[in-house]
Amino acid sequence: MGDVHIVLPSSLAQFTGGVRRFSVQGDTVRQVMKNMHDTFPLLTGRIVNASFHPLPFVRVYIGDEDLRGLGPADPAVAPGTTVSILAAVAGG
Repeated sequence: MGDVHIVLPSSLAQFTGGVRRFSVQGDTVRQVMKNMHDTFPLLTGRIVNASFHPLPFVRVYIGDEDLRGLGPADPAVAPGTTVSILAAVAGG
């Protein structure tokens, strides 16, 4: 299991104490999300459900690939990969 690099927008950094870039371990997207919960439990409640699947308004990119385009399986994540997490922002 290797380090996966996480990148967050500033809108989610309020749940990590201002941290926008960090690394966690994991071989699959689900493991990455679980390990992210151990580090930043307030963040994961905003981006994943109780089964550690991304919420409908959250986009997760593994490198340049949108997780939704990879199908319903729990995709593998290679060590050193960057995972970008984007949440929709509402307002007017």
